[in-house]
Amino acid sequence: MSAIPVEFLHGLGQSPSDWDAVIANLPEWLDPATTTIPSFSAPAHKPFSLDEAARWVLADVADRSEEPAVLVGLSLGSQVAIRAASLEPGLVAGLILSAPIARPPKAMLKLQRAMMSVLPEKVVAGKPIEEGGSGLTKEDVLAVLDTFTDFDIRPELYQIQCPTLVVVGGNDRMNHKSSGEVVESMQDADLQIIPGAGHEWNRTHPDQFAGVVTNWIRARFGEN
Repeated sequence: MSAIPVEFLHGLGQSPSDWDAVIANLPEWLDPATTTIPSFSAPAHKPFSLDEAARWVLADVADRSEEPAVLVGLSLGSQVAIRAASLEPGLVAGLILSAPIARPPKAMLKLQRAMMSVLPEKVVAGKPIEEGGSGLTKEDVLAVLDTFTDFDIRPELYQIQCPTLVVVGGNDRMNHKSSGEVVESMQDADLQIIPGAGHEWNRTHPDQFAGVVTNWIRARFGEN
């Protein structure tokens, strides 16, 4: 059998390189790849589209392998993974979603945007793409946040039939409730809380993140 394809989707403010340490800890029977989503890179020139981002991921999956892939998304990347599974279920074997949100609490979203708006450009913006960064400006980040004002993905969550693991850092308390809501809205989903981890634990705990991915895929799909 061929290696199981796995696609890693970064969050807002991150880039594919943030998965490097996670991928380095994966076994050989997994076939990992990362995707830079164009919609993340220029929302100031073109409004961010979840559908467009998801279709870009699906095209990459179809180009890579004849087998459906496991999509691993963090934060905004998890929303893209959910939409991809909803649009083309035949291309998605499973989902691992870190801190997903079914419907962002408007108060939290408003607070997050307010904080971002007063922070300096160098804090909010990502590094240039040529330096391994996201290429996002502060204006880009605020524009993406604005697209989620009335976001509610619950209706399509129940339609997704592939197995799903929802994970959230033990210290990422702001996203505990929303992660639980995603699990409750799906047909085949489990929740795992990672002690000592925060929101971007792919950066801080890459070996642990890789272990969670590996163990879940082995349990669900078997090792080649």
